[in-house]
Parts: sequence; C-alpha cells; structure tokens
Amino acid sequence: MLQHDITKSRIIVVGDDKAFCKVVCVSLNDAGFSAAVVSEEFDPEAQVKPELFLFSVSSLNGKLRQKLTNYKSLSWTQRCPIICITDDNLDAVGQSTFDLFDDFIIFPRDIHRLGLSCQTLLSLSKERSRLESELATKTQKADLALVLLKQAERKILEQNPALPEETKENNNIIADMSHELRTPLNAILGFSEIMKQERFGSLGHDKYLGYADDIHNASRHLLGIVNDVLDLAKKESSEENLEITEVSAQDAVNETFRLMALLAEESGIELSANIPDEFPNLKTDERRFKQVLTNLVSNAVKFTRRGGRVSVEGQYDTKNGVVLMVIRDNGIGMSPEELALALSPYGQVLEAQTHTHIRGTGLGLPVSKRSIEALGGDFFITSEPGLGTAITLRFPPDLVVHK
Repeated sequence: MLQHDITKSRIIVVGDDKAFCKVVCVSLNDAGFSAAVVSEEFDPEAQVKPELFLFSVSSLNGKLRQKLTNYKSLSWTQRCPIICITDDNLDAVGQSTFDLFDDFIIFPRDIHRLGLSCQTLLSLSKERSRLESELATKTQKADLALVLLKQAERKILEQNPALPEETKENNNIIADMSHELRTPLNAILGFSEIMKQERFGSLGHDKYLGYADDIHNASRHLLGIVNDVLDLAKKESSEENLEITEVSAQDAVNETFRLMALLAEESGIELSANIPDEFPNLKTDERRFKQVLTNLVSNAVKFTRRGGRVSVEGQYDTKNGVVLMVIRDNGIGMSPEELALALSPYGQVLEAQTHTHIRGTGLGLPVSKRSIEALGGDFFITSEPGLGTAITLRFPPDLVVHK
C-alpha cells in the first residue's frame, strides 16, 4: 500500500471525552491522516468498515473489554488494528488490558508517535490479511482436491468390486504415510509456537511474528487432515485392537470440555454438561470414546455461530439399563440431503462451509459413527437447518456398569 493510500484509511476514535478525542484527531491530521472520525460506540459491524480503531483507556469497561476480546480473536481478514491511548506508564497496564490491543500510545508523552504507529499497523494489517486470504484459498483448493480424489476412488470401487484387496493395501500405505507426516508436522507446530511466543527473544520484525502465526495455523490444519485420514485408513485397512476397560463418562466429558475450552471461547460458544453424579460407567475403549466426544463437540462448536451453545447430556434408563449420551447444538443445522453427505467419508456440506468459513476433511462424523459402532453402540443424528443438530450415542445394557 502506498503512503498516500494509508493516510486515507478510515480511522475511528472511540471515546466520550470530546476534548481528548479532538486532541487525537488533530494529532492524526498533523500526521497526514484525513479520514478520522469520532464515535462513542465500538461498532465493528458498521456498514462502512473502519481500517483502524483508537481507544482511550478510560473508556474501557467490562462490556467493552469482552467485545474487544472477541474482536481481537478474529483473523486479520475479519478485523483491523486496534490502538489504546493511555495516560499511564505501560508498566502500570495489566496484562489483560495489554492483550486487547496491537499497540499502546502514552498520552501526552508519546502522542507524536501516533502517526507512525498507525502507518505501521495499517501496512502490516493489509499484508497479513492478504497472506491469510491466500492461505485460505490454497487450503480450500487442497481440500477440494482431496474430496474429488476420494470421490473418484469411490466410483472406481463401485464399478470394480474386485479391487477391495488392492484398496486395503493402499490404505495401509496411507496410514504409514500419515504416521510419517505427523512427526515433522508436530515439530513445525512446536517450533512455530516458540516463535509466536518469542521465548528466546524478539524476532526482530512484526512481519516475522505474523508469518510464525501463519505457519502455526497452516500446520495445525494440515495435522488435523493427516489425523483424520489416518483414522479412516485404520478402519478401512484392518480391525483396530480395542482395549475395553471401565470408563467414567463424566470424566471423559469433563476432559473433552477442557480440551475444547479455548476453541469455544475464541468462537464465542457456551459449553454446558449435564451428567448426573450417579451416572453409570461404561465398558468401552477409553481413548476411542474420548476421541469420539472430542470430534463431535469440536464439530458442534465449529458449526455454531458466535453466541450459540453446545451441550452434552447423559441419560440413564434404569428400566432397560440403556445409556444415552446426547451432544446437542443450536448451530446452522443440515437438511436430510446435507446430513447424508456429511455422514459419507470426505463428504462436506458446502453451505456449512460458506456460513462458517470452516474447512475440513469431512471425516469427523463418519469416523465417529464407525468408532461407536465398533465399540458396540449405536449412532443416531437429527438435524434441521437453522435450528441445530443433536447426536445420540446409545450404549446397550451389556456395555453399562450397573451400580
């Protein structure tokens, strides 16, 4: 972006102190910015999108802090830089406040630095937004290629029933490759996390920090694909050895919620569990059971809009000894046709991806269904567009530890 273009960026100064806002606007005007306006409200959804927000630390309250927390968690394609102007030394600013903003200006001591900070953040914002957009496009193309490949494979198998043995060998190769890929991917994730946190000192330039974040997100996405493909390949190539033990459903749900807490918080989703204290234990494979819960809760969070809720409920029928686990959300839901597609391997509902900007492999539901059935249970799902989805896991009496 050219210097001339940056100075025309729309800047919103948020605050109700007119004298203070006027001083800030004058400082921006002196720095060459000609499109700064004052607003008493923080409205990131305004019809005319701002390119930078400026806040006075005195305007912060609990409600605004929450809105800023949600806004700061968005990607650079969805948000713009936010700067705080404070009259306190930065040492006096708490970490929770520090994390809300991309830069701080101490007033009036450093007000002369305001123009330079705006120029730098606007330039970085444009560059990171461009990179995120390119990464999303390339990821989408890779996902689509994977889906088309598996669809072609399915058609070939339907037309050539004599190929299952060869397909089984191919799946063994896929499983081996997936194992080999996971090791370097985990290393990339670990090193990029260290770079993001700058544990051994500054990276030297803010762009490097942004690139480290991009590397981490791309690696995490790819690792998810590898894990899903590996799970499906395992089930198609051979029967998995199950280790049946007595498992606490309540503990499994609590652990799942701990794993999903950060994703739910970033997505603005409320998690709730309703498992009675007297709920019986299950005879099942603990690792596989927890993986199913994690897959289903993760799916529910991803396809529920901000402000929604996801719940896990345990039901025990004392008359016939059956246990039900119900994972419910009030997300975007699916039509019967979309539901059938989502339950097929690599099947992806394009409408869901359009509304949520989520890209995946289309393996979460079919892998979970196969796992529950391999464990001796039943998998039921109901869904309605706009109202949400409910998945019921049914465990017969012989899988229940009766107290």
